[in-house]
Amino acid sequence: MIISEKKLENAQMEIRVEVPENRVETEYKSVFEKIRGNAKIDGYRKGKVPLELIERKFSEMADQEVAENLLRSVYLDAVTEKNYRPIAPPRFNFDRIKRGEGFAFTAVFETMPEIELGDYKGLKATERSCKITDDDVKREIETLRERHANVSKKEGDDARVENGDMVKIGIKRIDNVEPDKIEGLEFRDYNMIVGKSRAEYGFDDDVLGMKSGEQKETKIKYPKDYEIKDLAGQTARYIIRVEEINRMDLPALDDDFAKDLGEYSSLEEMKKGIRANLEKFVTEKAKSEAKGRLLKEAVEKSTFDLPMSMIEKEMEALFRRVQERTGYFSEDINEFAATLGLNVEEFSGRLRSEAESNIKSTLVLSRIAEKEELKVPEEKYREVVESIAKRNNRSVEELEKIISDNNSRESIESDLVMESALEFIYENAKIDRAKPQTLDEFIKAE
Repeated sequence: MIISEKKLENAQMEIRVEVPENRVETEYKSVFEKIRGNAKIDGYRKGKVPLELIERKFSEMADQEVAENLLRSVYLDAVTEKNYRPIAPPRFNFDRIKRGEGFAFTAVFETMPEIELGDYKGLKATERSCKITDDDVKREIETLRERHANVSKKEGDDARVENGDMVKIGIKRIDNVEPDKIEGLEFRDYNMIVGKSRAEYGFDDDVLGMKSGEQKETKIKYPKDYEIKDLAGQTARYIIRVEEINRMDLPALDDDFAKDLGEYSSLEEMKKGIRANLEKFVTEKAKSEAKGRLLKEAVEKSTFDLPMSMIEKEMEALFRRVQERTGYFSEDINEFAATLGLNVEEFSGRLRSEAESNIKSTLVLSRIAEKEELKVPEEKYREVVESIAKRNNRSVEELEKIISDNNSRESIESDLVMESALEFIYENAKIDRAKPQTLDEFIKAE
């Protein structure tokens, strides 16, 4: 039946099929009998029209239906015989179909993506490290105290900004506009706790001693590595205006404060807990970054043949997530991009690039899990279910029923297998620990 097959790009296969004349004739007879059973022709009862008349009158209709029937059934027989695994409907092409002749057609269809794994053991990565200090713990505690502070507005003509006050100020930059336009510029609101910033380019020193409603001009010189590129290395001039001054009465730093947080029984336990949480954060963050770099390298060392339908499906999923994040929904990507002021080609290109990256990463991890025969221990699955139940304030039994009703256990286990494969890459890698950073450096570099 299949007389040729050819592998194409993007995980596509093309087959050429010839259907013998006797199979074509059988299909024509079946189609004409079906038409005869439903045809209404004056002078004849339904189903009693002479077959010769049916064949003359409905030949074009029969040609189309016979072709459709043969394409569908013969294609299915062919891919079953060859054990192909199409993942999208095929595209058919044929010259003609005619009774009394054989029928030939080609079918192009996408198959499961192919991947040839590269090296994934012994990869190298540098992992950041961070040393948590007593000062880091103190700052975290101060943040907690500020979060639970009593805030009251400072009133009166003598109320001035002091260190520790929560202040709302208005800011407008004036060095990049014409002098006659400064007055018309609107102030941009900014909230700060005075003296909290440890950067040299904050407004803390400028607002000290100012009254509510008072304004002044100031300038700030930004470092060359400042995160906002337009300001990096620049000296900017601003007008600042104090809008509101609030006193912050912090809770006493004692055992009662620790107990009020609901997690600790004493101040000392709180300090230890905060240190442990910070250490866990930086350790997990650094490890996650290293894993990401190792996976990227494993992907780069592998080769792929990806079907377009899979890429397009992933792009659609990414597009939906972007819409959910922005709160603007549109079925048309051009309309969406235009509304948000995006270049549609660049936006679409980013979606495609991310989609391909996601698919490749998934394929690499899946193949590694398969090759290394990685399984999900039942206790690990139970641990995840219990964690999800806790986060959603449900009992394990309730969550298990939801999982069962939605048939989602396989999806959870699949995610866990992927995590196991990534952990496998990490455990078999050569990790170089970088020189410890301060917590500020660690977070800034992120």
